[in-house]
Amino acid sequence: MTGVDLARGLALFGMFAVHLFDPYTDRGGTLTGEVAAGRSAATFALVAGVTVAFLTGGRRILHGRSRRAAAAGLAVRAAGIGTIGLLLGYAGSDLDLILAYYAVFFLCAIPLIGLPPKALAALSAALVLVGPLVLVEAARLGLPDSGTGEPTFGTLVTDPVGLLSQIFFTGVYPVVAYMAYLCAGLAIGRLDLTSRRLAIRLLGGGVALVVAAQAVSHVLLYQLGDLDRLMTATGEDAMTLLWDADQGTTWDYLALAAPHTNTQLDLANTLGSAMAVLGLSLLLSRLPAVERLLRPVRAAGAMTLTLYSAQALVIATGVFEDQPLTLYAFLVAGALVGATLWRRWRSQGPLEELVGRAAGRARRAVLGSPATRVGAVDRE
Repeated sequence: MTGVDLARGLALFGMFAVHLFDPYTDRGGTLTGEVAAGRSAATFALVAGVTVAFLTGGRRILHGRSRRAAAAGLAVRAAGIGTIGLLLGYAGSDLDLILAYYAVFFLCAIPLIGLPPKALAALSAALVLVGPLVLVEAARLGLPDSGTGEPTFGTLVTDPVGLLSQIFFTGVYPVVAYMAYLCAGLAIGRLDLTSRRLAIRLLGGGVALVVAAQAVSHVLLYQLGDLDRLMTATGEDAMTLLWDADQGTTWDYLALAAPHTNTQLDLANTLGSAMAVLGLSLLLSRLPAVERLLRPVRAAGAMTLTLYSAQALVIATGVFEDQPLTLYAFLVAGALVGATLWRRWRSQGPLEELVGRAAGRARRAVLGSPATRVGAVDRE
């Protein structure tokens, strides 16, 4: 859990940055755009898959009643996270919050918890290849979305079809693409994460995937002319297409590796980044001196549901609205200090404990056994 919490904490601070800073200027990508845009959300989703693996047996695939109990726990956990996400929609922060999508990721993971790592890896690869094609076709068909920005319980009642379409196809974190990250994380979580060799493979393989995706995109966009064709077809300038492109309806769009374009190259690029972050975090956690230095980041990573929700509420207040760097420093410092102090008192954040207890009760209800038999997987 040490390395996984560290990766989750790094992803959390990346999400903070994406919510506050522009990903690009007229001169090119900013530090946030180059490092965090798209990559932090991908790492969040990948680590969600690892968490699902931990909650459903780790390296051991569950069967029978144990699997049904784990599925019940995931369903309740998804309901809890979804409730928090829909409530945050009322804050009016307009941040493209991930929690409502995140809840659906957990629900969609339930049928997958019995699959072995190789099958999960194959499914992840299939989603990387096919998911973007589905999204292009969805854009061509003009599938609806809720039209309300951040979803709320009101959206769920007044426009359930639009909300489902938004979450699966037209939103910022479409399930049809983001399940590739979760499947990859679930496969990784079924492996021996104490293995140094595995951590090195994740780091090296992730970096190689990033380089390959960027190289292929560069060839397609600049040497084969896809960027010029996209500029002509969309009327957008090159910088917008490279950093903030809307979902496209042509095959040339698939040459982009821009953040949140959800093309094959974008998914490969960000999946590689997430794998590399996790691999590096697992390696760093093996070094006692470095682990002690990064312990506050790890503490924040152990309670991301609480801290992510808190930052959405802080941003919604408008404090330091015209000083994004000051606000970012405030959020990061508050998360590091608050998480460190809280962890001295409780092992979980308040929202993590609330959701975890409800999920634990659901598991125990299916198992019909004392809490001690399943208490080991109550941790988020």
